[in-house]
Amino acid sequence: MQQATPNQIKHRLRQQGLTLKAWAAMHNFKYRTVSDAVRGLRQGNYGEGREVRLKLGLPVND
Repeated sequence: MQQATPNQIKHRLRQQGLTLKAWAAMHNFKYRTVSDAVRGLRQGNYGEGREVRLKLGLPVND
């Protein structure tokens, strides 16, 4: 399975009429956390970064 790129994720959100900031607000996450997760700076091992990656459908390290 191929990992979605940041642009693919943003494109998918734009198709739904959302920005990263709007998506973050809808799910009660900080914009910076969502942005970092999409760009791969948060690996999703635990905590909020993991929750963001799971909700966006990104792979997490178990």
